[in-house]
Amino acid sequence: MLKGVTKRIVEINRPDNPAFERAVLYLRTDGVKKGTDPVAEAKEYLMGLGEPDDCVHGRKLRLTVAVLSLCLAVTAAALMVLLVLYTKM
Repeated sequence: MLKGVTKRIVEINRPDNPAFERAVLYLRTDGVKKGTDPVAEAKEYLMGLGEPDDCVHGRKLRLTVAVLSLCLAVTAAALMVLLVLYTKM
């Protein structure tokens, strides 16, 4: 049993991210500035989370490697065709 515990909770039922059903944030008593809307601050915080830069960088790197691999494969195939054509002459 807990006595004397008060928590201010912000629950957002439909965050903008489709992967999550709801978000629950526990507000600190000294953290909220007077005159600000805690719900608006919570939504702003959740919007700022987004994708980490590492994930975006990783995707770009994988895409770059895939494109370069495809270019290398096409170049190798073209060289093989040229090699076959010139050896038959």
